[in-house]
Amino acid sequence: MKLLFSMIILLLILPNSCQTQEKKEEITLNYAAQTRGYKYVLQLKNDTLELNNNQVLKKIILTEEQQKEVRKLLSKINLKKLKDNVSTDDLALDKAIKGVLELQFNNKQHSYEFDHNKLPTKIEDLKIKLESFF
Repeated sequence: MKLLFSMIILLLILPNSCQTQEKKEEITLNYAAQTRGYKYVLQLKNDTLELNNNQVLKKIILTEEQQKEVRKLLSKINLKKLKDNVSTDDLALDKAIKGVLELQFNNKQHSYEFDHNKLPTKIEDLKIKLESFF
């Protein structure tokens, strides 16, 4: 009887513990813009967000709601149509700051190079939203 009772308890507990271990999709975002006198790095790995803005370092853990906001913003970006927009001529003349975005989202890797001061609108919106969490 004790064995039967133990088996029933195990069967009731086991499925619940497996559900809580279900993995969420991993999101990794690294954005870095740097010149000789300026450094800006924004990094997101799942729920951990870090910002280095000219050696001013900040780090937070995002709430579930904040993570949902990030996923929503990322899903609105058409990553297939997104194009690099940095000009080598502008970089050579120090007219632009090169920003490099590396993103893992929807189980795909993406990499882009932008003019940090002329980011595509949806990327700028995402950057502003991430900065607002601090």
